Amino acid sequence: MIAVAVALAGQSTPAVATTPTEAWTAPGQSWALFSDDGTLVLSAGNTAAGGRLELRQAGTGAVVRVVTSPFKFHAVALSADNQTIAATVTDTSSGATVRTIRLYRVSTGALVRSIPTSAARELDSLHFAPDGQTIAAMDARSYERGGQVHVHRVSDGARVRLLTVPATTAGVRFSPDGRFLAANDRVVADGRAVPGVRVFRTDTWASTLSLADGNLLVRWTPDGAGLWTKRILPGVPTGIRLVSMPSGAVQRSLDLDLYDGVSDVTDDGTLALTHRLVAPRRTLTFTSTLTGADVATYEFGQDVFPGDISLDATLFTYARTTAPSAFDVHVARTPTS
Repeated sequence: MIAVAVALAGQSTPAVATTPTEAWTAPGQSWALFSDDGTLVLSAGNTAAGGRLELRQAGTGAVVRVVTSPFKFHAVALSADNQTIAATVTDTSSGATVRTIRLYRVSTGALVRSIPTSAARELDSLHFAPDGQTIAAMDARSYERGGQVHVHRVSDGARVRLLTVPATTAGVRFSPDGRFLAANDRVVADGRAVPGVRVFRTDTWASTLSLADGNLLVRWTPDGAGLWTKRILPGVPTGIRLVSMPSGAVQRSLDLDLYDGVSDVTDDGTLALTHRLVAPRRTLTFTSTLTGADVATYEFGQDVFPGDISLDATLFTYARTTAPSAFDVHVARTPTS
């Protein structure tokens, strides 16, 4: 991480639009993420019949494991050792509505544990602690309900902590060293509610940092010393920021265009995967966080939604619309691979 803050306003001349070099496709899947070591891709998709998880080899797309459920999946996660898949569902089998974390064994696909939570809304974000001993899930605040992070022990499902972070967009992620847990937040500034990010210490669960100026969580740096956020405010160009921990000092910042979004940043911090937040959402762009230049822009005939970048920055995921509420997941080569 660089030691001096660098602020860049806007992008340079856009890159000539092209199409990405595709590695493989997962039909019927809606979103996907890479394993921590970059060797696997975990994807999820839902139909009227329920949810389907697919774990595949990142390089070839070969299927490693398939898990199905009569309930739709809202969020998924893979443990750092690639041995356990986690997914959140809204379980109504008992007649009551229970937002639940389900744990599956990768080797067999068997359900290991079902962890009921007190969530009042769907659990739309999920992440394992690096040591695999705890898992955190978040429900976003909506209609004055929700807005909490539910931290549970993996071994027996016991609740470790319940954190109130009333964000209207769920986002939760442990730092790579396990010392911190970052979550989307919402704060009131000048009489207006704006997005924010709050960081908690995992030893005491005390709040150690609050970013209150429109920030939303993107990802941690590999060493856990920095946090990438995106600044989303009405009528203001989207910004990418690298914030040091635990001081909150801005180490790098870059302004994008109005209504742009950011889904991921490479491990070395040099490229961001950006996209449009408003229709038509038919472009994906790799943008340099060092110069602000568009390195590559991809155009599509349908709406696309960006996903994750692999550990070595050679592959990335995105979902492409195939019909109303239907998608295929694609894994493609990055412009630097």
